[in-house]
Amino acid sequence: PAPAMFRSGAEQKCPGLKLPCVPHIGHYNDGMDYKLARTLGAVRFMREPHGKIPSSGFDLLMRRDNVHDVEVYLALYDMQDLRDWVLTSGRMYIVNLLYHPWLFPRLAYRGEEGANVEVAVFENAGAYPVMDSPQGVGKNLRSFEQRVWVKDKVYMCMGPDAIQLRIDRHRLVCSFWSLCVPEGEERAIVTKHVLINESRTHITREVSTACADIGDASVASVLRHLQKLLTAVQGATNRLSKLMGRCEGAFEGVPYQGNDQPMPVWEEQLALLDRSVNDGSRPEEGAPLLSEMIRRRVYEDMGRRRRKGKFPADDDETIEAGQRAFMTPVGATDAERAQAIHRVIIECIHDLEQLAECNAELLSVEGVTT
Repeated sequence: PAPAMFRSGAEQKCPGLKLPCVPHIGHYNDGMDYKLARTLGAVRFMREPHGKIPSSGFDLLMRRDNVHDVEVYLALYDMQDLRDWVLTSGRMYIVNLLYHPWLFPRLAYRGEEGANVEVAVFENAGAYPVMDSPQGVGKNLRSFEQRVWVKDKVYMCMGPDAIQLRIDRHRLVCSFWSLCVPEGEERAIVTKHVLINESRTHITREVSTACADIGDASVASVLRHLQKLLTAVQGATNRLSKLMGRCEGAFEGVPYQGNDQPMPVWEEQLALLDRSVNDGSRPEEGAPLLSEMIRRRVYEDMGRRRRKGKFPADDDETIEAGQRAFMTPVGATDAERAQAIHRVIIECIHDLEQLAECNAELLSVEGVTT
């Protein structure tokens, strides 16, 4: 029989760590108890995996002559709980890439192991290299340590606090590719990581649920995932398009349902996005929901146009400058507000459509989806 096109990343688990042998995303948490993002699904490409790797990653790979065996994966993560924890504890939204379960697939409970790896990231959107820290990962291969040790004779610990990446707090879908080459080995792993930052709002929960549907990575599961994802993304983009039309229109002088004041229309439309969440089941703290993410992205868009020189994306100073402009009557024109709303929601829609399109391309099944 022909070899399978895909294999599930959850098929093999590291016994000692009780985690699937794929890259994970988490926060070191000062070595106390690693906080991990929920891995919704992971797929290993079994047929012509090299063909899936973007050229920038392939160029990095070509610099390592010792590598003969390359594993290529797509991994999908729900960041909601990890992001809640990171942001409510007042930390920067910086996460770690963890290769331990993939590096040490046979590690037993209470076993200890260590290795040095070279890692780089490429083709990133909403995920930013941390260049000013020796533990930050960037576009060129850098050496890092990956270690598992036992604490108090029972607790399996992963560390050190390495391979750090900064994630955009207010972007719904973030993604990047990573390459990891263990030193002294002939194998390497290339992974496309897709991060769903918020999954509490109804439309984003649907997207997250569709990503978890990859399951056993059989062709049937993959096709079901693609169909569900397309439906979820269409639902989300329709909902966002309506919000954009109503709010943009209001700031351009088109009354909505008899209301000719744009600010109340904007506030009401954002509040409606959260309707399914605000039923009393959600604690007030936590990372911003989709509505607040959109609001702050609009502020950031306006703030960027009011700052000069170089400054990072998702920067508080930019957001505050934009908020002042948006909220102060003389700070900006209504046309500027309308344009900012338009740009931000178009980008959010684009990110969602890219997610569906890229997954469909990576997971194409010969004779069915192609």
